[in-house]
Amino acid sequence: MRDIAIGTGLELHAPKHPGFPREKELERDPSKLQVTGLIGTLRYAFMPLDWQDSQITLHLRDPRDVLVSLYFSHKYSHRRSNEGFNPSSDSLNELDKGIDNYVMFRAPQYLERYNFYIDNMLGKENVTFSRYEDMVMDFEGWLPRFLEPYSLRNRKGFIAKQMKKRAAQFELDGSEDVTAHKRKALPGDHKEKLEPATIEALNKMFAGPLASLQYEV
Repeated sequence: MRDIAIGTGLELHAPKHPGFPREKELERDPSKLQVTGLIGTLRYAFMPLDWQDSQITLHLRDPRDVLVSLYFSHKYSHRRSNEGFNPSSDSLNELDKGIDNYVMFRAPQYLERYNFYIDNMLGKENVTFSRYEDMVMDFEGWLPRFLEPYSLRNRKGFIAKQMKKRAAQFELDGSEDVTAHKRKALPGDHKEKLEPATIEALNKMFAGPLASLQYEV
């Protein structure tokens, strides 16, 4: 996003920038977002008040893999802080019961978010839909599509520079480091980490979003 801001000449507004509202606050009250320019990356489900006059990129991942990644992040790599990751005692108790239990504990919250994105954004003329899996498995093909909505001053040069700068990040060998922010990255991790009964329950719960986003069950 920083590079896109430079490439477009737009001012970047992002979480943790001075004066930027916390995302949980924006989820409750979108009117607190009073800025113009390039905004993101945002992870919480809310509609900016002027969203119909904005260009939105909706970048989503298979929710089953999101939940698996959430478990490993919360269990091994996220540091607790009052201003950031600060789970409730109930959440910590569920986390200690193992990955399948934690995934099902958090699944309803993420189902609500995915339904929000699909009902309010997916398919709208001013929304570009992007899938995490396409980025990871075909970065060269994904990048121009992802950048299409942005008014870059030198599109060809920008894409070439980003390929040189970032393509190596997606040369994945399947190795895993549970303490790293980028733990594994390959799609389909839920098939390896979760019990069949948990996968079946998630497939039923997320049947609508999985179909809308064209993920296999």
